[in-house]
Amino acid sequence: MQSIDFNARVSQLAAKLKASNIGAYVGTRQASLHYLCGVFMCWRGAVIVTANGDCDVVYWAMDIDRVRAEGCHGNLFPFTGSNLIAEIAARLKARGVTGPVGLDLSHPGAAQIAPGMLTAGEYIDIVAKMPSTEFVNGVRWIDDCMLIKSGAEIERLRMAASAAEAGFRAGLAAVREGVTENHVAGVVEAAIRDHGSIWSWSVTGGTEVGAGERTAFAKGVTQQSTERVIKRDEFVVIDLHPLIELYMSDLSIPVFFGKPDEQQERAIACWEDVAATMLKSIRPGRPVKDCVADGVAAYERHGLQEFGLPLFGHGLGTCARSRPFMNANSDDVITPGMVIALGSHFYQPGVGGMRLEYPIAVDEGGAVPLTGLAPKVQRIG
Repeated sequence: MQSIDFNARVSQLAAKLKASNIGAYVGTRQASLHYLCGVFMCWRGAVIVTANGDCDVVYWAMDIDRVRAEGCHGNLFPFTGSNLIAEIAARLKARGVTGPVGLDLSHPGAAQIAPGMLTAGEYIDIVAKMPSTEFVNGVRWIDDCMLIKSGAEIERLRMAASAAEAGFRAGLAAVREGVTENHVAGVVEAAIRDHGSIWSWSVTGGTEVGAGERTAFAKGVTQQSTERVIKRDEFVVIDLHPLIELYMSDLSIPVFFGKPDEQQERAIACWEDVAATMLKSIRPGRPVKDCVADGVAAYERHGLQEFGLPLFGHGLGTCARSRPFMNANSDDVITPGMVIALGSHFYQPGVGGMRLEYPIAVDEGGAVPLTGLAPKVQRIG
């Protein structure tokens, strides 16, 4: 496996800070901790990079020995209790940083909060501890660094996608009449673990499995698995989220178990057209907004736009709440080196629901799938 130069990552971020006259960046998101520190960090912490290229890591004392042993990059400082902000302030003062300081505050244009964003209470605390320091939203600088993936990163993302494919195929084989959503989710979990995944990262219940009416809530993007029994002639959503070498995959392809009726066939034809349109739309130099417009137009061609969401995916890396956000608010342009979980969401109450989460890398020719599965409804039974 290709190695990652974490010192180069810190230097790249430091150069961006210096060019913007920013004294330091304090990253509390798990994405930032994983990207800059190179070790699994599930608890509260912060990575502090100064414009001079210093890198200090503040992390919860109860887990810091493991993090140190597993090779954290940066100088480690423990905190106990609720003293994270006090330790961050101490580190900034020790480095002579007076400001401005970038914090993980918000993702403009994103509906969901990336895990680890600074809380309101923490923000109030750090302002009180450093009243003469200017604090700004620092998300953009680190996200610019994470947006275009290196060869080493794409290698890890391919491994995660391979584990996702193995999990999906196992889940597909487990779908049959009378089994529960939970049973299928358990089969999927076992398969991705056997292929190296150390964590199902999704906040929506890990591996999602939903069947029948549970696929078709209006605008319903969440199907945590339950004891609901799978029946014939219904859609099944399988959505899985492995993590390998700190890099995430996200894979969901619709399943239909049995024989679709006329309304369901119409929905399938629409969804498959949208998925194919989005895959074709990904070309270097195209604004994300234009790709989104293509997807919306595809829903409109079928007269089913009220059931299709204008949300077509998100970035993948050390976080899935990351750019490029494939929605009309994005100001990103499709660029080689991006890795995207390309999406297509269709939820028609009384008929069924279908979801695409499809990992692709972007090269000079367009979208390159990281999985051997086709973005088409899987018909079984």
